[in-house]
Amino acid sequence: MTVSPIDSMAQAAGYSMQDIFSACPDIMEQLARQRPLSYDAFVSQIDKDLNKIISITESGRQHHYEKGEDAITEHLIVQLKQKYPSVHHDAQNGGHCDIYIEVTGSSGDLYKWVMEAKLWNGFDYVYGGLEDQLLGSYAMGGANNCKGGMIFYSKLQNGASYAMSEWETGLVAKSIAVNNKTSDGLRFATEHKLNGGMGADFSVNHYCVDLYHGPTKAKLAKAAEDKRKRLETKIRAELATKSKSQRK
Repeated sequence: MTVSPIDSMAQAAGYSMQDIFSACPDIMEQLARQRPLSYDAFVSQIDKDLNKIISITESGRQHHYEKGEDAITEHLIVQLKQKYPSVHHDAQNGGHCDIYIEVTGSSGDLYKWVMEAKLWNGFDYVYGGLEDQLLGSYAMGGANNCKGGMIFYSKLQNGASYAMSEWETGLVAKSIAVNNKTSDGLRFATEHKLNGGMGADFSVNHYCVDLYHGPTKAKLAKAAEDKRKRLETKIRAELATKSKSQRK
C-alpha cells in the first residue's frame, strides 16, 4: 500500500491520521484567519473569535470592572493577537482606530476590518464613536474593506441586555435599521452609507461586553467611604489643633 506524504509526515512526528483529522477544525479556522478564501469568510471568522473572546472576558469581569476604556480594549487586543498577528490597537487608518485587522487572502487580495470601542456612558457618547469615528473617519468602501464592528463595555447593574436595548432604541430613533439580531438581543448588525449617506456601503456588527461585578462595586464603594472618613477625621484633627493654638 502506498503511503501518502501526509501519512509519512504524521507518522514521523508520532501522530496518527486520527489525530490529524481531530485537529482539522482548528486547522481550518487557522487557515480562515491567515489565508481566508474570501472577504466574507475573513469577517465571519473574526466574528466567531470575537464572541469567544468576549465570553472569556466576561467570565473574568472582576479583573476588568475597574479598568478604563483603553485598558479593556488592550485586553481584547492581546487575545486577538494570538490569532491575528496583524491586529493593531490605535492604528493609523484614516485616524487612530481602536482595533484594526488586515490579512492577505488566498487570492492575494488585502482584506481589512476595523472596530471602534467605547465604554458605555449613555447612547450619545457611544453614538459619537459610531458616527464620528468609525463611519466618519476609519471606515472605507470597496469589496474587501466594507465591514467593521462597534463594541462597547457595560458596567451597568442592569446588564448587557439593557445596554444593547438602549443602543438599539437610539439607533432606530435615528432611522438606522437593525438586522441579523440574535435571539438574546445581544448582537445585531446595521448597514450604512459613508460620506454622509452619499458614499460607499459599510456594514457594522455590534457587540457589548458585560463587565458589571457587584462585589467589586461594593469594594470600591467601601474604599471610597473609608477614604471619606479618614479625610473627615484628618480635617477635624487639624481644626482642633488650630482652635487650641488660637486659644493660647
